[in-house]
Amino acid sequence: MTDQAITLTNTLLPMAIIGAVAVVLPYALTPRGTRSQTRVTGAVGITAVAMFGISAVVLAVFDSRDLPEGGTAGAVMIGWFYLRSALGAIAVWAPVLGLVWLGLAQRVERLRGEDMARGPL
Repeated sequence: MTDQAITLTNTLLPMAIIGAVAVVLPYALTPRGTRSQTRVTGAVGITAVAMFGISAVVLAVFDSRDLPEGGTAGAVMIGWFYLRSALGAIAVWAPVLGLVWLGLAQRVERLRGEDMARGPL
């Protein structure tokens, strides 16, 4: 494998996609009118686990290096390479996911407050 220069297509575009998925996925997994912080936490947890795999796949798709072939052993080594690369992508999606989590938690509390202001039904 050879070292590559940082370019739009091998760095910025994959990181933008990873960041966008980190924003969209928790909102897609959280029911719109939920009043449960547990559901929000579950959706964020599922997103965090999924983001590790998604990051590896996105980085593999945008990697233009000539990787050596070596049958099954080579495929395993390449897979580990991309999973290890996905660890670096945590620096992009973890803060984004943290902010999304905060926004979802605030939405839940806002809905709870509105319910309390309306009073018992």
